[in-house]
Amino acid sequence: MRHPRYGRTARPLVGAVLWTLTLAAGCGPAEELDAAQGTQAPELGQKQSEVVYGTDNRQDVYAHPDATLRLRAQQATVALMNPSDFNATNPNNVTFNGSNLGTSYNLCTTERFRDDPTAAFCSGTLIDDDLVLTAGHCVTSATDCTNTRLVFNYYRPAAGTLQPVTTADIFSCVSIVARQQATVNGQNLDFAVLRLDRSAAPRFTPAPVRTGNTALAVGQNVAVIGSGSGIPFKIDSGGSVRDTRSGTLDYFIATTDTFGGNSGSGVYETNGYTVAGILVRGETDYVTSGSCRVVNVCTETGCRGEDVTYVFPAIRAACTAMNNSSARLCTGLPPPPPPPANSYAYTATNTNSAQQNTVDKTLTFAAGDVVEVGTCGVDGATVDGDSFLRLNGAAGEVASNDDSCGGRGSYIKYTVPAAGSFTIRGGCYSSGSCGGTVVWKVTPGTPGGGTSGSFNFSASNTNSAQQNTVNQSVTAAAGQVIRLGTCTVAGGSGTGDTYLRLYGPSGTQVAFNDDGSGCGTLSYLTYTVPAGAGGSYQIRAGCYSSNSCSGTVAYTLQ
Repeated sequence: MRHPRYGRTARPLVGAVLWTLTLAAGCGPAEELDAAQGTQAPELGQKQSEVVYGTDNRQDVYAHPDATLRLRAQQATVALMNPSDFNATNPNNVTFNGSNLGTSYNLCTTERFRDDPTAAFCSGTLIDDDLVLTAGHCVTSATDCTNTRLVFNYYRPAAGTLQPVTTADIFSCVSIVARQQATVNGQNLDFAVLRLDRSAAPRFTPAPVRTGNTALAVGQNVAVIGSGSGIPFKIDSGGSVRDTRSGTLDYFIATTDTFGGNSGSGVYETNGYTVAGILVRGETDYVTSGSCRVVNVCTETGCRGEDVTYVFPAIRAACTAMNNSSARLCTGLPPPPPPPANSYAYTATNTNSAQQNTVDKTLTFAAGDVVEVGTCGVDGATVDGDSFLRLNGAAGEVASNDDSCGGRGSYIKYTVPAAGSFTIRGGCYSSGSCGGTVVWKVTPGTPGGGTSGSFNFSASNTNSAQQNTVNQSVTAAAGQVIRLGTCTVAGGSGTGDTYLRLYGPSGTQVAFNDDGSGCGTLSYLTYTVPAGAGGSYQIRAGCYSSNSCSGTVAYTLQ
């Protein structure tokens, strides 16, 4: 499935039924947090399912007494689905695949909503004409985005019936505008803002979002709307805030009756009907009762509570990425800082992982310079989508990166062996679309301050440099970058199909290369010595398979 298990006891709040059943059979359901943990945040990356507190307050849209919350469900709530979760053969009557809730979860006959379909894996909220707010762990990559459909009208307008859904109610995700699923500057954040393939207005109406960066009040009533366990939208307006986490303002804890599949659901202040947060974590959904399963019930003051990411960090990140271009979301926010002088902005599509149609920047660096380049990891860098960066020197590519910084940004750190011109190539993973701000940072080095050398070799029948090799030892300190090759490194050359391996002080292999990028059948590799791993390293030069080859291996240590 697209959302793997994280952490020791927790799982993402997705409603993909087969995956949930696999966990139940193979690993057991996620356990409740130990009471001694109180309201402590889960470990980074942990996500749990959810639970009922006291009375089960979930209601179908038609049955809820609050007209404004019904309108939010009908006009601003979406179910996240895979294309295989529905059948759109008849564009005027989309049907939903898979088992009903009772069958999917082996629920006892006493349980509610047993006949509901279970098509959704997450939930979301329309917050602008073409923007949907959800949890960061629901859509983690450009590929996830491409494979996600956002479905409106997934609710019951009356008992026993589903609101008709047409293909006009189904939207595709074309890019991730902003996303976070990590602890950043002390804030444990989990959000994503997705751009739709077209405007959902005026058929659907965005929900207003809470604009202040202040804590909710303990005891404040909140409501959640979404597809718990993948079923049609339910409204729960019986929850209240337990812990505001006012010191960090990353998430608050509430007693909402929510389930796997509610991940990404909009959580509303009921005194103003604005989206205050995004449902992201909680307790175990169902527990065994004899031969079947029932909803896990906690008292109103029991268990840990459900975690809801505050909406403000998500809106701030989206507005920064969009340069405050959304009047609905960004009015009143401070303007984003101007991009640094050592940067360039780009948008691209169909770059074949930054190998075509790239947006480039050529710079000159001195020998020994330590160069950092990124759409993340460097101050001022931004990314929208799944970026891919490559750095090319005169002899071809010297470094590249796809995913860094815990997300879909790109980051390269490279020590320049000899002065020259280098080109940054900004692109996107595979054939996707993306954009961002590429920032470079140069830390001057001491020209010639590193170590360099070379050795000649001629070899045959080395089993890809695993026997009969020609070896050379070098001493490297922690933090140094070792570059070696029969190509790319000045002085390196070769004839035939060379193969290089690098072994560390413990005698284990730490890096290897057969055909270096842009080198044909010659070899090039780079390795950064980790902390505590300084010592004697051995370069082993050989040939691919049982072939014969020869050349000069050149190396530098910076």
